[in-house]
Amino acid sequence: MFLFPTVIISSRNAVTKAKLQSQITRILPCRTITIIKPNFNKQTDIKMVDPERVLSYDDMLKVIHQPQKVIIDVRNPDEVNTTGKIPSSINIPLDNVHNALVTMSHEEFRKHYQREKPASTDELIFYCQSGRRSSEALDKALKMGYTKSKTYLGSWSEWSKKHR
Repeated sequence: MFLFPTVIISSRNAVTKAKLQSQITRILPCRTITIIKPNFNKQTDIKMVDPERVLSYDDMLKVIHQPQKVIIDVRNPDEVNTTGKIPSSINIPLDNVHNALVTMSHEEFRKHYQREKPASTDELIFYCQSGRRSSEALDKALKMGYTKSKTYLGSWSEWSKKHR
């Protein structure tokens, strides 16, 4: 069975977004298209995310009660302190993901994050504010050998609206 990819289109220009969305749906069968507000330097970025690696809000409602799964908020600490976080998540900013998962010793990780350092066989679930940074963290984790990693693309923006 062929699974349609999820495509995230980001652009600072609304006309560019519309053109990209139109062109991509003509050349690529997409399951969904998510348009997010960019907060990065590139004018346009198109990112493919394997739908098998994407969790929904309903999935997250279950995951927060499964302590063996590691939920990682990749936003900056000031964002987390201002807005809050998903229950049972730990905050590892995107720029620190490699250091925390690869370089840091088990003891340092436990001391800093108050939980055991995940093994490469553990399921990591990344989220951020809107899905862009969590997708980037997912890519990094997969390259580091964390093969069960996933992303919650709805991220904090969806969670904070639905979970009151």
